[in-house]
Formats: sequence, C-alpha cells, structure tokens
Amino acid sequence: MPMPVSPLRFMAVFLPASAMLAACTPIDQRTFDPNAGRRPVAHVPPAPAAKPPPPPFLQIMSGTPEATWRPAVDHAARVALARKPNVLFVVTAIATPSGTPANQTEALTQMLRREERAVADAIVSAGVPDYQIQLDARTEPAAAPPRIRVDVR
Repeated sequence: MPMPVSPLRFMAVFLPASAMLAACTPIDQRTFDPNAGRRPVAHVPPAPAAKPPPPPFLQIMSGTPEATWRPAVDHAARVALARKPNVLFVVTAIATPSGTPANQTEALTQMLRREERAVADAIVSAGVPDYQIQLDARTEPAAAPPRIRVDVR
C-alpha cells in the first residue's frame, strides 16, 4: 500500500515546481512570429516627388543686350506660330526676392518696363497678334540672376 504524502512534503515539492512552470512561456505561434496576433499596419508609401517644371521655351538673362537675344526670339516666335497658329506666349519677369515687398515690386516693375516689354514687342514684330501674349512677373528664391522666361501653351 502506498504511503500517504504529508501536506508539508507536497507543498515543498509542488510550490517550486509550479513556480518554475509559471516562469516559462508556453510555445505558441508568437514563439516563431512575434507579430502573430497583432493587427496589421497598412504600409503607406511616401508621396511621389514633384515633377520638375518644364524647361522654358526661351529664357533671357537680365542685362543681355537686345541685339543678342532679338534674332533668337524672332525665329522662335515664327516657328511656334507656324506649328500652332493659336499659341499663347507667356512672358514672365523673374527676380530674386530681396528686401521688403515694396522693393520687390519696384524691381519687377522696372524689369517689366525695360526688358519684358521689349521681349513682348519682339514677339509681336515676329507676326504674333498681341492678344496671344500674356505678361507675368514673380519672384523666385532660386532665381540667382533675374531673367525673362517665355513659355508657350
């Protein structure tokens, strides 16, 4: 007949064994995949980089003599008009932002009066009607030398 185990002896053997088992982590699917059972996180790709602006049809640096740029403007205007009779020429004076807004406005006004108007007149003398020319002015931080940009639409 088996001998009865005393409660103290049972407690002396069972408590340490149960403490060791409690410290163990049971084997389950997280043993092999730590993300198992967690909600999936949607991957949001970064926004695509902005496309660079299209290159200008013509670009004339401020201070360039008229005798240098006028033949190129005349030829380019005639070619553009021959390819598309209703082409719109957008002539833009671009200056570097400097000083106060009043100083920037004055610089753009001077460019408009001197250089941008001369480029627009050269386009008109090439045979383009004046209603197909749009004048614009703006400042750009990256515009190191001021310039006149001509785009076509």
